[in-house]
Formats: sequence, C-alpha cells, structure tokens
Amino acid sequence: MIRREFLIIVYFLMMGLSVIAQVTPVVTASKEKIFIGEPVKLRFELKAISRNAEVHWKFPDSIPHFEYVAFDTTDLLKREITVTSFDSGLWAVENVTAVIPSNVNGKEQLVTFPLKEILIEYDTTGNQLLNDVKPIIDVNAGEAWIGYAVAAAAVLALIWLMILFRRWKKKKISTVIEESANTPLEDFLITTKRLKGEEWETQLIQKKNLSDLSLAVKRYYERKLQQPFTSLTTDELAMQLKPYVLNETLINIIQTLRLGDAVKFAKFAAPKDECLQTIERMETTIKQSEKELKPDA
Repeated sequence: MIRREFLIIVYFLMMGLSVIAQVTPVVTASKEKIFIGEPVKLRFELKAISRNAEVHWKFPDSIPHFEYVAFDTTDLLKREITVTSFDSGLWAVENVTAVIPSNVNGKEQLVTFPLKEILIEYDTTGNQLLNDVKPIIDVNAGEAWIGYAVAAAAVLALIWLMILFRRWKKKKISTVIEESANTPLEDFLITTKRLKGEEWETQLIQKKNLSDLSLAVKRYYERKLQQPFTSLTTDELAMQLKPYVLNETLINIIQTLRLGDAVKFAKFAAPKDECLQTIERMETTIKQSEKELKPDA
C-alpha cells in the first residue's frame, strides 16, 4: 500500500515538473485601444526558459493593418516592438514565432506567440466630431443644369490634372547628380556624427533630426545605385531597394524610415536612447551595404 502511494506521488511530481519545463510565450500590449496614427508597444516574452538559451526570433516582414515604428532587441528573451495603424477596426498582431531549445531534450522547437488584438479608432473628440446627419431636402428640378455644369467642370479639371502629371513625369530627373567630393559612405557618416551630438529631448527636435537621418539614408542609396530615391516615400523606397539588399538590411532601413514618419506625421515622441540606437543601427546597416553592393549594382 505504501509503495503504491509512493508511486502515485512520484507520478504527480513528474507531471508537475513536466508542466513547469514548458516554455511559455507571452504577449502584452501597452494599450488595447488606440486612435489612428497613435503608437502602441507590444512585448513578446519567453517564460520558463534558461537565460543562456539560444533564441532565434522570427517576425513577419509586415503585419496586416499595422506599420512597424521601432524594435527593442536589448533583451535576448524579450522583444518589444512599436507599431501604429492608419486603418480603423479590430486587428490582430500575429504570426510572431521563435526557435528555441527544448527544456526537456535540448532539441530545437518552434513556439508561436498568441495573437494580440488592438482596436483602432478615429479620434472623434473636440473639433473632429462628425457632423449630424442632415434631413433630405427636395431639389428644384429647374436647377438641374447647375449639377451638370459642376460635373463637367470636375471632369475638365481631372483631365487637366492628368495632363500636368504626364508632363511632370516626363520632366522627372532619372539620373543622380554627384554634388559631393566625398564618397556616399563618408557623407552618411558625417551626418550621423553630427546627429549624435544633437539634442533629442523634444518631439520637434526629433522630427528635424530623424528627417535628416531619413534623407541621409535615401541619399546614400541614391548615390550608390544611381537612382532618384530622395523623392520616394518609404513604401516606394522599400520596393525599389528590395532587389539590391538583403532582407535584414531592408527591414532595418524601413524601420528607421517608419520611425521618422511616425515622429513627423503622427507626432510620436521616442525616447532619446531609442533615437541614438537607431543611428547606431543605421551606421552598421550602411557599412554592411557598402560590402554587399557592387560598383555596377
């Protein structure tokens, strides 16, 4: 009888140890609901895992309905990302995984983090309140010609704009003019050295400095690849650069430009340390590109 009770105790003890040994992926968010253009931080953390474990994080290149703003990779067992959205609705951040060694046998295993839903809403406070719905008003049939005239004017204006756009496209400069005696890398490092000595405390200063950093990144690849990148948006630049650089390099570039866009257009204020880390990361990325890109790329 005593032996049977001893075996039962050992069995439940082993079951408890097995449960404890399971690595647990946890996701938390700084907010469950944000307004359009507002940043939100999400933390992905691995629980019940050795501090010395070799972890390979896998984030998707893009998250539907969200845009990356920043990454915090200072902790091996944690990743904190800052995202924003310009698409109202209830959307999920998902498909984040990590390859880790098993606590039981040491073999690699893939763990998937649970999805995290964030509600994106319009800011309908203050002057942005929606107008009340107006009652239906009968229109005098004799005044129908006014509507036709307005429609005709709109069509003519659209045609004129299309003509102007075609002319502008024809005049667009397709070559890059070398305007510096320094190499593209030298000019970029001159800019980053200056930015490291600038102040970063206020949102307005961050807006100017990150705009300078974004321009320096675009200018480097513009001169390096002889393509007019400085006039492109972040999304357009991502499409144009994709054939020339590695995926990790492209992600670092787009993250930096997204941070600049968030500070410039969404009035996001980033911590000073994060801004300086962004500069350091871009210096490493550009130096890597200097090795990757061939002179005739």
